[in-house]
Amino acid sequence: MKNEDSSDGDGGRIMGLPVQPPKPGKAMSIFVLVVGLAIVGVGVYAYMAESASLDGNVEVTAEVTGTSVERAGATRGTESYAPVVTFQYSFRGERYTADNIYPGVNQPQYEDRSTARSHLSDYTVGESVPAYVDPDTPGEAYLEDSRSGQAIGGVVVGLLVALLGAIGLYQGRRQARNRERLS
Repeated sequence: MKNEDSSDGDGGRIMGLPVQPPKPGKAMSIFVLVVGLAIVGVGVYAYMAESASLDGNVEVTAEVTGTSVERAGATRGTESYAPVVTFQYSFRGERYTADNIYPGVNQPQYEDRSTARSHLSDYTVGESVPAYVDPDTPGEAYLEDSRSGQAIGGVVVGLLVALLGAIGLYQGRRQARNRERLS
């Protein structure tokens, strides 16, 4: 029989205390918690990037040169579509063309073509519309001086996933305490 305070050299102890690997349920809960927190981090980063894009911008007059709906990609067998508004504008004597509806790289995507097309109803080819230009990146103007909502959605989804992981950890700890009381 082995003495509990002895170490067999296989790394089963840290600072003289026995270390057990996490149980599968506990490991999964920790994994879900970490993934949720990572999603929250990405959402916060995207939110801050959008905030930076919205600060200090200059409004210019742009002319809509085209509207379309593009297939944005397919994930898990579902296609998504993005409304695209192409527009031209001048800033500090230079002429630019852009196609961003919202600031930043996160542009809205929709599950069906008709929903994406409905977001184009505010834009008619040849029409003058306000556009917003960041003086540091004048070639990346956008039309809607507001957030796309995707960053906030990422934070909310991340918090929900992290909450599921935390609930799993709590339930596992509660079950362990109940087993200890019964023995």
